[in-house]
Amino acid sequence: MLGRSSPLPTPAYLLFLTFAALAKGQGLEPPPDYEGKIIASIQFAPESQPLSRAGLARRLRLQVGQPLRLADVRATIKQLYRSGEYSNVEIDASPSDRGMDLVIRTTEQYFVGAVEVRGKETIPPNYGQIANASRLELGYPFEDQDLLNAANSIRGLLERNGLYLATIEPKVERDPEHQEIAFTFLVNPGPRARFAKPNVVGDTRIPVDEVAKAAKYKSIIFWKKATQANTQSGIENVRKKYAKIDRLTAAVSLDHTDYLAKDNRVRPTIKADGGPKVTIETSGAKISNSKLRNYVPVFDEGSVNRDLLVTGVTNLRDYFQTRGYFDVRVDFKTTQLDPDHDEIRYVIALGQRYTVVRVEVQGNHYFVTKDILERMFIQPKGLVILRHGRYSDGFARRDENSITDLYQANGFRDASVKISTRPYYKGKRGDMVVVVTIDEGPQYRVSGITLEGVQSMDKSRLMAHLASAPGQPFSEANVGMDRTFILNQYHDGAYPDANFDWRTTPGPGPHEIALHYFITEGEPRFVREVVVSGLHHTRRRILQRSMLLKPGDPLSWTEMGMMQRRLYNLGVFDTVNMAIQNPDGDTENKDVLFQLTEGHRYDLNLGFGAEVARFGGSQTSLNNPAGTTGIAPRVDLDVTRNDMFGLGHSLNFKGRYSTLDRLASLTYSVPHYRDVEGRNITVTGTYENIRDVLTFTARRVEGSTQLSKQVSKGTTALFRYTWRDIQVDQSTLKINPLLIPLTSQPARLGIVAASLIRDHRDDPVNAHRGLYDSVDVEMVDHYFGGNRNFSRILGRNSYYKRIAGDTILAFNTEFGWIHPFGIPSNINPSDYVPLPERFFGGGSTSNRGFPDNQAGPRDPLTGFPLGGNAIFFHTTEIRFPLIGANIGGVVFHDMGNVFSNLGDISFRVHQNDLNDFNYMVHAAGFGIRYRTPVGPFRVDLAYSINPPTFHGLQGTYQQLLFNNATPTIQSVSHFQFFFSIGQAF
Repeated sequence: MLGRSSPLPTPAYLLFLTFAALAKGQGLEPPPDYEGKIIASIQFAPESQPLSRAGLARRLRLQVGQPLRLADVRATIKQLYRSGEYSNVEIDASPSDRGMDLVIRTTEQYFVGAVEVRGKETIPPNYGQIANASRLELGYPFEDQDLLNAANSIRGLLERNGLYLATIEPKVERDPEHQEIAFTFLVNPGPRARFAKPNVVGDTRIPVDEVAKAAKYKSIIFWKKATQANTQSGIENVRKKYAKIDRLTAAVSLDHTDYLAKDNRVRPTIKADGGPKVTIETSGAKISNSKLRNYVPVFDEGSVNRDLLVTGVTNLRDYFQTRGYFDVRVDFKTTQLDPDHDEIRYVIALGQRYTVVRVEVQGNHYFVTKDILERMFIQPKGLVILRHGRYSDGFARRDENSITDLYQANGFRDASVKISTRPYYKGKRGDMVVVVTIDEGPQYRVSGITLEGVQSMDKSRLMAHLASAPGQPFSEANVGMDRTFILNQYHDGAYPDANFDWRTTPGPGPHEIALHYFITEGEPRFVREVVVSGLHHTRRRILQRSMLLKPGDPLSWTEMGMMQRRLYNLGVFDTVNMAIQNPDGDTENKDVLFQLTEGHRYDLNLGFGAEVARFGGSQTSLNNPAGTTGIAPRVDLDVTRNDMFGLGHSLNFKGRYSTLDRLASLTYSVPHYRDVEGRNITVTGTYENIRDVLTFTARRVEGSTQLSKQVSKGTTALFRYTWRDIQVDQSTLKINPLLIPLTSQPARLGIVAASLIRDHRDDPVNAHRGLYDSVDVEMVDHYFGGNRNFSRILGRNSYYKRIAGDTILAFNTEFGWIHPFGIPSNINPSDYVPLPERFFGGGSTSNRGFPDNQAGPRDPLTGFPLGGNAIFFHTTEIRFPLIGANIGGVVFHDMGNVFSNLGDISFRVHQNDLNDFNYMVHAAGFGIRYRTPVGPFRVDLAYSINPPTFHGLQGTYQQLLFNNATPTIQSVSHFQFFFSIGQAF
């Protein structure tokens, strides 16, 4: 055998050397007396092979009883290597009485499995970045050198982040059953280095100390930590320094860094070539410095060359054309003022200012004008925005291409579009008309389709689902859709290597095209096994419903993608990496790998904020029952324990403290109950002390259990049981003292409820189209564990429709009714429902003619709101773009109120007397929306057309008790304002 000492080489040893050399591509010739001898036996060492017997037999070109030939040896070795399952193949031959005995010695190829990082996490870098730095790609072949390269790469990442004292201990775990190697890197980061004063080299043009200081590697007292982000930030700070002094061609880079081991410091060396001063001026037209920097790219690129200056010409021309100067001419010239100062001047000739008053479309027959105008970026003037319309040469080219693509996608292969302008309209110069001239040309249609190469699929089914069809317009876009459809069918059906090609030939008639599709199926691939790694705390059984692929199933990327999404939806894993093991091998059965990274088991969120609204007077004052402007600071705490018991459950604590609300709640969540997608159970306990309604302060203790079920996409049903104990602090009640004993009685409620939510909005945060419907039904009965009996229903409908462009029409209607039953004979039905359980409304999300929770019935003595047993609100909004892409406007009309009972709902608009609140209050107003990543920031200004007037008192709570408060007539202000995040609905 190879490596065994022997005084003289035997013939068998010579043949072994020959075939081993062939495996390594050295091309040595075997002893001539072995060629053609009969093969007596073939054995594999080891006997257990990663390929099946059928797979081995298919690859062997050597057969027992056949002559031994060099060509067959080469072919066998090549075929075994092509499988991807072997890292080494050697053939040993020895003569016997029967002929030649062959032993095929193989070494299995191992593949990269899970890559994990353990140890103390010191961000940056995080565990994921360290794992990615290893460059060990899941499912790909592993070589011994890869481990050393991975450790070096990780060390480089750590050192770039100042962790020069880090230690890395790689651990390797082999899984012979799956030919997989799992890697765990134990990282001890050690203390992070800090910066030292940087060195500066190069022709800086300014003092070196100024360059070093500009990097800002030192804070007021301490040197900053030497992270990669801080290093690059310092380089960028130096570039900004040069840009501020007009040295736009300055070249700044990090030359290298030196580690000062004694002090654990990092000294960057910055290479800075300042270059001459470059000032950019304009003549012929005024333009702000900020816009000049925005449109001339030399400021962003940090260099000056002709291409960037020409781009600046184009950008400036487009800018002035959007402002109505459609004939503007822009050019530039460069002047060297002195050896250290260059000037670039953009010369602008504005010409006459125009206004696009009309866009005309000519020559269109197949598409109506409206469909074409909707695809155009050029627009005529508007009332509020685009006062001169929108036009530029660049926009014209863009619209020409867009309309041409539209026609070509519908069979008009020769269509041409030309946009021109006419500088007058109805004889008035300056009012410009944009003319779109379309030459449609003939429409080409598909005469027939042939599909060749289909063997394993249902050809008729494929043909039936093609986007291209005989008699339909020919479109390369449809061909692209056909290609995607066919390949998806093959990829889902175990043919991942399938290819698609196509060509056209003239059809039998004029302007007809015959389509020919050619399919190369390739070899089928099937799942050998689904291998999951990375589970430490999570139990494997919660993955079962996500495992769509089983051994023997067709290897489908679509199914793998669905599995990945389902695993993410469990809410347990930060990352879900998937791969096919041995992707380049030609084996029929392949392992599917999923590497899971469990998320952090604890999440902590702490937030601070404030609410600005009309909150009313103090705890003791009776003044201003309609509210006065105030601010309520707020602190929120949210702590979540994830993946409880390894089952994907979670335990969440929420706390809130503000001058209006004190809340503590604990929720246990069970997602995907009994492995059903969309079926969730939550159990919640809550304590809340709240006074957002000015009339009282309430304490609520509650426990609830809820089952939610996703009925269909966008539709969710919820069922819950709630036990609630509520108590009103009678010392805070600002109502008639005679009513206090009744309204402040503790109430215990046992509630059985069901809700149905249907959400078909395009964007729940800022909808532009679609519907949102919800209905909530509650039954409160003493049989469920309480001492009150009533039913409650609350429904909402929202509708969104795009009128034109980005102008949206939105409606929202809300209706609710509380029906008491089983009431003692000595109690008025209007007083039976506890104050905190009544409907309160008005404010930013219902009727902006009221401050928050100020609608509806009021105490006839103090004027403070009492809530009601019925509500009806309706809002109409028109949302439109106002300034730029991020600022929009809204005009709205709100109507509605809170009513004493269902029978008191009225659409009349006049208040009959000071104790009448059962009428419809209307408000109109204007709002501004500023788009932010968390939703639109909203400011609404409303005018209440018919606000209520009512009896009230001036004085303190003690004066109320002793009947010494001063009666007054008060009313809700006509003007209201609101600040919040998110649309009104």
